[in-house]
Amino acid sequence: MKTIKLLLLGFCLIFSIPSMQAQSTEVPSEIITSLDKGNASQLSSYLNDNVELVIENKNDIFSKQQATGIIVDFFRKNKVTDFVLLHKGNKEAASFAIGTLKTTTGTFRVYVLTRKNEIQQLRIEPSND
Repeated sequence: MKTIKLLLLGFCLIFSIPSMQAQSTEVPSEIITSLDKGNASQLSSYLNDNVELVIENKNDIFSKQQATGIIVDFFRKNKVTDFVLLHKGNKEAASFAIGTLKTTTGTFRVYVLTRKNEIQQLRIEPSND
């Protein structure tokens, strides 16, 4: 009886490990929520120490502090009305999300790349739609 319990426990652990890994590599839901709300401070809390940023005429690798200022400025100029998540996925330790950000000034395509729940790359570009 003890052997059967150990065998069942082993199977449970083996089958739960891949799902635990997949969950930990998804873009955190708080990042999606912060985009939907236009919440720059919440979004900035997920930035890596250095982040590749493409917003308006800014296209470079910025420190977390510099990137925060750029994001705050973007959301101040472009009041968010909606964010629609179009696609998300992950591979190994990286995850990404792609969506459409609707603002009072226009529609933008958003791409977020994370590793270890930190934003490595954020692109907010005018949509061609």
